[in-house]
Amino acid sequence: MFATEQQIQELKDELESLKKEFNSDMIKKQAAISSVQSDSKFQLKPPLDVISKKVIKNISIFPVSVHLKSTEPDTAANYTPFFIADRPMIVVAFTEVHGTAGTDGSAVTLQLERLQGTEAPDSGDELLSSALSLKATANTVQYGTLVNTDVIALKSGDRLCLKDSGTLTSVNSLVATTYLKLL
Repeated sequence: MFATEQQIQELKDELESLKKEFNSDMIKKQAAISSVQSDSKFQLKPPLDVISKKVIKNISIFPVSVHLKSTEPDTAANYTPFFIADRPMIVVAFTEVHGTAGTDGSAVTLQLERLQGTEAPDSGDELLSSALSLKATANTVQYGTLVNTDVIALKSGDRLCLKDSGTLTSVNSLVATTYLKLL
């Protein structure tokens, strides 16, 4: 299934807007970029068709979303890896919104983590300087603050995973979007 020309143009326009918004933040990420670029392991693993290569060549920042529908967010086992990098890239932003806030008396949070090699979920590197509250106001987008280290850099085979903490009672309809920049 291929995107229409209009969809591709809309995506390019949206990504151009994101590039401008995150341009100042990119200076902070230069150390991570240098670290990833110097690694000789990076290769394009799966072959891509010609149209995909053309579209990817023109996109430097792209979103990857995960949606836990209805009552799926109140089960810890549903917070699993949702993305596998196939080339060098860095995480440039992370957002989250939920339809119903958690009601447990203790903290209920969401963290983005990078998994490498055979690391299991909840064992990876945390990418947000502080986790986002799943008890925050429902239907309000939260913006995560990324750590200022090289863990935001992804190598081929690295995975992204949502990491929950606390008792997830009542959390409902969660969407998390990670924005990635190709290197």
